[in-house]
Amino acid sequence: MEFKILGHACLLVKTKTHSVIIDPWLLGSCYWRSWWNFPGAVFDEQELRNVDAVIISHIHWDHWHGPTLKRFFKGKHVIVPDEPSMRSRNDLRAIGFKSVEAVPHAKTVTVGDIEITLHQFGLFLNDAAIVIQANGKTLLNANDAKIAGRSLRALLKQHGKLDFAFRSHSSANSRINHKIYDDAENFIPDDREHYLRSFCLFMDAVEPQYAIPFASNHCHLHDDTVTYNEYISNPLELRKYYKENNGGAATWTLKVMLPGSQWSEGSGFELASEEPFKNTAQFISEYRKRVKGTLEKYREQELAVDISSRTMNKFLDMLSVKFFFERHLPDFILKLEWPGGRTEAYLVSPASKSVVPSADLNNPTKGLPMIKMPAIVFRDAVWKNMFHHAGISKRCEFMAFNASDMKALKKSFGRLEMIELGGMPLQWIYVRRMIDAYLKRWREIFVYAFAGALKIIYKKPLYLIEEDILRSTNK
Repeated sequence: MEFKILGHACLLVKTKTHSVIIDPWLLGSCYWRSWWNFPGAVFDEQELRNVDAVIISHIHWDHWHGPTLKRFFKGKHVIVPDEPSMRSRNDLRAIGFKSVEAVPHAKTVTVGDIEITLHQFGLFLNDAAIVIQANGKTLLNANDAKIAGRSLRALLKQHGKLDFAFRSHSSANSRINHKIYDDAENFIPDDREHYLRSFCLFMDAVEPQYAIPFASNHCHLHDDTVTYNEYISNPLELRKYYKENNGGAATWTLKVMLPGSQWSEGSGFELASEEPFKNTAQFISEYRKRVKGTLEKYREQELAVDISSRTMNKFLDMLSVKFFFERHLPDFILKLEWPGGRTEAYLVSPASKSVVPSADLNNPTKGLPMIKMPAIVFRDAVWKNMFHHAGISKRCEFMAFNASDMKALKKSFGRLEMIELGGMPLQWIYVRRMIDAYLKRWREIFVYAFAGALKIIYKKPLYLIEEDILRSTNK
């Protein structure tokens, strides 16, 4: 067996007779020009065309990248997790893929002499940790899956000793975009070091021979998000943390494999240059110059966006969906922005199902939180049902006067995300598939029960609860 790192979360695995590719994002950008491969994807087009199957772990665009899929893999067999919502499978068929196999949790399928097992994890958004076994070697690509506790122990029991384990180590959520004004000095939206700690805790639990930082080799080049490059924890920083905190006691060895790196049974590790991560600011500056034309063209597209009454009515329809006997969602301000400073602000009232123009506020007021979104992101999120992706883009801001208002705002946006992920409006087919999923994934229920107890009793944020669950996995 051999494998190659092609990009951010893209992994090519080969034997002498077959090959599979996982989560190919190799072209351009994603999330409305916010995310870009860094230092850049490295691949051989002929090698891509020869793959026997594509494996996609979950629906996020840095793993499920439509332009890359259509350019290189049209006509290929695609393997996805058999998630309750069927969103990934349906979207693949919508862009022309006919051979899509949805694999049940923990079931092993084969592509020639390569064995593939997808272990699903996630309450509504189903990520999948992917195990590849070939020629006596076992590789775990956990990518963004937060698999832990009994679920992780079951994976390890099923597959035995791991030779390689891959996992993300940086932020892929919207927490850093949350702002509270009443207690701004003490409000901590996210803990940057958490991603380093959780990587090491995960590897302590699985004890592979080699641990590989993965699915985090990206940067932000859009004007809205370029400042967030400072928040990304790069693999060299992770290695430093590992040496200072785990290196002496760890049973695993950390290997930094940037795009262009590979491993084979004959040659061992062949590692790409780490220079881009030693001079990140310079490389990003040069990168922005290289893609300047693309960014300027996209700016023109953003300027031309029109938000119609049909778009607003559809947005209200989405917000008006209620869960059983739930009360209406609270009011909030929606502030849409265009390049060059143009803005439009609206008071959104789900209870009265109305959107009316509002004063253009810079900060939220008490009892009335605010969502700031680029107009192009809002339009696409409405019509493509992509509000979960909108948050990940880091091009949106979630602003509240106090913690109570932030909780209300997160509830409203969470409703929009739930619609994207298939959980709202609640349909019988979704309920049936969810029940069927958890009959297979019953161990996961114990993980959620533990997480719920920690949240209720100790009032911990979810990212610290994740660390506690990983620590419990190690015991």
